[in-house]
Amino acid sequence: MFFNITFYVKGKTIEVNGQDFLLGELTESCLNIAPDEFHEIRDRHKKLKDKIKPEIINETRNEKLLDSWIDELFEIDSLMRKHMIFQVIGDSVEELRSLVSRNDLLERITVFLPMVIKYDIIIQDIYSFNQTIFVFIINWIMNLGKCEPWNYAAAYYDFVYSPSAYKYIINPIQHSGGMYKYHDALSSFTLVPREKFKGSGEYIIAEYYHTSSLQSLLKIDYMKGLMIGHCIRRCEHCKRFYLSTNAYRTRFCDKPSIENPKFTCKQIAYRKTHIKDSNDNNPKYQTYKKAINRIMRSCQRGTITEDIRDTLLNKAEAIYHKASTSPKYSDQEFEQQMSSSNLYKLCGIEPPKRGRPKAVKDENG
Repeated sequence: MFFNITFYVKGKTIEVNGQDFLLGELTESCLNIAPDEFHEIRDRHKKLKDKIKPEIINETRNEKLLDSWIDELFEIDSLMRKHMIFQVIGDSVEELRSLVSRNDLLERITVFLPMVIKYDIIIQDIYSFNQTIFVFIINWIMNLGKCEPWNYAAAYYDFVYSPSAYKYIINPIQHSGGMYKYHDALSSFTLVPREKFKGSGEYIIAEYYHTSSLQSLLKIDYMKGLMIGHCIRRCEHCKRFYLSTNAYRTRFCDKPSIENPKFTCKQIAYRKTHIKDSNDNNPKYQTYKKAINRIMRSCQRGTITEDIRDTLLNKAEAIYHKASTSPKYSDQEFEQQMSSSNLYKLCGIEPPKRGRPKAVKDENG
């Protein structure tokens, strides 16, 4: 598992194992591994490493003992697969099981031991990346006045070259069990034509990468995302990380609430604190406002009638109301729902042709 990670960076998205994600989305998944979950994974792996003695298996031919170690490793694997990133980059459990289910005992051991070592490296990468970027987000990103790519880059520069950087960037001297690497291990990089997403028929010059390092994937996913304005913030209410694709200094996330999944975390937070993000920092409101302005401009230009305008406005308002009062759509999903093509489709209306309609000539002129 995780020996070969290939991925493509395609504008605002990253393709991993044939699946497309917004840049920063996989990083968000890794950052949301809770401390108690991580400690359980790391502690169980350490106990497994401490008890493994290959010579005992070779001398006694005790296959049951080897089977028990393999089962323990796959229990650790199942804990990791609760998070999207490990569902995406890992080989299937069936494929991994087949590697350690061969007839020859020595061959099984030869395959099993590198797997244990690889999981150890992955766990170190989780610790090194999450601990380092946690400090960066909390103490740098969350305090920025302007949420713009140039500001994110300046913040990362200050973070890396701060006089006290050695204290909070994971390193072997100050911390045990990992290292945040400044130079990533990429075994391959090239530029290739690639579909924007499967079946789109639109192509882009994508950046192709191949690595065996989880940390390398995460840093490319995260930093490339920052450079196009995708920012990961931490919800002040539930303390989970969430991805923002717009320059809004939001305080709460729009994930389903932990207390009551019928509502978003943001809605529960508003009820408890009686504090709301201003509309200027409300992604859903800003998306709704842009959709309304598009519809009004189309009517003013004469590309749609007043009846069609009213139909589209009513549909947009209904979707906005649903998104504002339930966890129906994330900010990104709501943006897609409010796109012109989707609104016209939902209303059963043919989208108008681009540009202003041609002026009708006066036959008497």
